[in-house]
Amino acid sequence: MESKLTCRFCGLVAAANDENAFQLDRLARGFWCEECDGFSYLPNVALQHRFTVIFEDPQADKPFVEKPPLPLLKRLSVLRYPGGKSKVIDYLYSHLQLARTKTLVSPYTGGGSFELAMLHAGAIEHLHLNDLDTGVFALWYLMKHYPDELIQRLEIFRPTHQDFFQAQALIKDHYHGADLVDAAWAALIVNRLAYSGIAKANPLGGRHGSHAQLLQRWNPADLIRRIKRIHAMSDRITITNEDAYELIEEAYWDQQSTIFIDPPYFRKGKDLYPCYYEKDEHLNLQ
Repeated sequence: MESKLTCRFCGLVAAANDENAFQLDRLARGFWCEECDGFSYLPNVALQHRFTVIFEDPQADKPFVEKPPLPLLKRLSVLRYPGGKSKVIDYLYSHLQLARTKTLVSPYTGGGSFELAMLHAGAIEHLHLNDLDTGVFALWYLMKHYPDELIQRLEIFRPTHQDFFQAQALIKDHYHGADLVDAAWAALIVNRLAYSGIAKANPLGGRHGSHAQLLQRWNPADLIRRIKRIHAMSDRITITNEDAYELIEEAYWDQQSTIFIDPPYFRKGKDLYPCYYEKDEHLNLQ
């Protein structure tokens, strides 16, 4: 009996050997549909490429999650982000396919709280952190390779409102003329001193607030401890500054990797991030 295939996008049904309908990919894992250009996996490999989609609903009751068997630290990151995942680390861990996850790939790292917790707990062997934002990438890069560049500044520096606005201006100018150290420092200052860590927001306490209000989230000793803890895991961390689409496409074929895709919000993205997505760019992730 002739084997038939069905396109999961347009529903086209044709013989598996019908080259006018389907084209097998070079790895023989799936096929391209000539009708709609959609890609479908062959039945025998479909389960190897499982997607788990998790939607966050602030109005919903907190889901019950059994206590993880591993100690998962929630406060390893030096960055603060709207929509950060530190409060749902246990829940995310419960969905991780541990047997098939030697490497966790994070195309939109941001603060990376979930990712760091997995590496620190030993749930994964390697962590790939990626961020297109130059300052965020630079900060991760320094924590891996040159942590003393950050630690020395944290030990002696107390930022002022002027420092905040200068750093924010550098970010708005896409870090023009800044080296990695200055880009990382600007990203850290603005993230720690702005409302909710939002790069385009006003400083804590307002533009004319007190110095004490400005420094509410500036705790050098704690930040240094976190940097040292992250650096201690650096031999198991890869840092990149790539386009997320390309990284996802590359990592997707590694059967020992799980990709944690947590893209930036698109409805308010322009108001939150230096690097943001429009609606069509979010749709392209499909």
